[in-house]
Amino acid sequence: MLRFRTRLMLPAAFVGFAICLCVTLPGVALLRAQDSGLEAFRKLHAELRERMEADLQDAVEFLDAKIAENPDSEDHHVLRHSLASRFSDQQDYRQATAQFRKLLDYYLKHADQSRNLFGAWMTIQSLREVADQSGNDEGLRLAVEDSLKAFSDAPAESNFDLLLPLSQLMVLKAQMMVEAGEATAAKELVEMQVKRLRDINESDGANEVSMTTYVRTLRELTGDERGNDPWRDGYIEQLDAAVGMALENYPESIALQNDFADVQLMMITIWKQEDPAATQERIEKVSKSLARFAIKNRSVQAALRRIELHRERLAAAKPVASLVGKPSPDWEVDAWVNVIELDRETLKGKVVLLDFWAMWCGPCIATFPHLREWREEFADRGFEIVGVTQYYNFRWDEETKRASRASEDVTPEEERRTLARFLEHHDLKHPVLVTPEGSDMPGEFAVRGIPHVVLIDRQGIVQLVKTGAGQATADAIHAKISELLGDEEKGQGQEK
Repeated sequence: MLRFRTRLMLPAAFVGFAICLCVTLPGVALLRAQDSGLEAFRKLHAELRERMEADLQDAVEFLDAKIAENPDSEDHHVLRHSLASRFSDQQDYRQATAQFRKLLDYYLKHADQSRNLFGAWMTIQSLREVADQSGNDEGLRLAVEDSLKAFSDAPAESNFDLLLPLSQLMVLKAQMMVEAGEATAAKELVEMQVKRLRDINESDGANEVSMTTYVRTLRELTGDERGNDPWRDGYIEQLDAAVGMALENYPESIALQNDFADVQLMMITIWKQEDPAATQERIEKVSKSLARFAIKNRSVQAALRRIELHRERLAAAKPVASLVGKPSPDWEVDAWVNVIELDRETLKGKVVLLDFWAMWCGPCIATFPHLREWREEFADRGFEIVGVTQYYNFRWDEETKRASRASEDVTPEEERRTLARFLEHHDLKHPVLVTPEGSDMPGEFAVRGIPHVVLIDRQGIVQLVKTGAGQATADAIHAKISELLGDEEKGQGQEK
């Protein structure tokens, strides 16, 4: 099951399913109560809430009856969102999917109006979240197929305005195709859509909406979902170029300023960390570009602060070249997770992979399948993985099966329990150490970003350091593990 992020890539703000249930999009007002019937809508919504509190099934029957009386009323249909959300809260995902699907069917039935296609797109986002929570994406697959057909049949004059949701739907379809074993066809679909967006933005008809669509489609394609594996690395450079062009063409766009800042932060801290000199050069360049926008844009201010913190980490961390070929630095252990305790003496004579990671790190999570595969493949040949993380004040939510930052202080003992549940949830069985507060261990191991791998041979000598996710990085690590184990075993055989 593909785990989806439920990000809404909107050009304006989603106000929410409150009394007015409004969404603001370019020239389009969605999911709103009709002004003339606002008071009646409020009363209907209040009665539905009361019935949901008393008897949820009675609330379903009540709303169904109201819709039957007035089947073309958007106000009545949009209240299905409240029902679906309540079912989802109760983990009745089948009923939640059914209610969202009925709402989607209303919008698709009225797809001759572009605002209803935006409504369909918003409903897909809700179905996407339910699929993520339930682990069953069959309903989402059907919804995406039906919505794409409706979008393709939309009036010609509305197609440009629908570019963003259409592109998001196509990316979602491609990601699900990869999970279904249709990677080649999925890649062709993605390439076709990216080329279309690139051509539009290189034409005289380009505008801020088309550029935003291009940038955010590339952002979706470079996210950490497993469904992006076939193409993620190939679109990172294209995204870097696209946000630069976007900022140059539309410097006053707050949305594109934010996109540029976010992408540069990713380039600096996650994607392009193998060359410290180039990273430093990028930091200097983008900091100057962003400084003028940070005066009025708080999101850019926050990105700049994080970039500055990374600059400080770069300055404090050892150069990678000073590690390779030298004995491994000492480990600093506050506590162990997945084992009661691990004495480094027990790892002598083994090839050890140190994996610096965090629960909040999407690219780290994207490497988990590789960690599981490597441990299974090489464990009986004298190989072990040791995870290295630190305290981030995270707490485990048993209902959602997720770890998230807590608003109040979390004790080290509780966070270690959270780590244990997180590792169990992801089927990771290797030992993990938690460093003490203020530990120098990340700096001693040249950690500039995560995931960060340090591969140590049987003699305790560092042989490889790699930062970042991606198939090319994984392939290089796998090859080095094989080399260290194979070569050393041959050497031991010859000595005998």
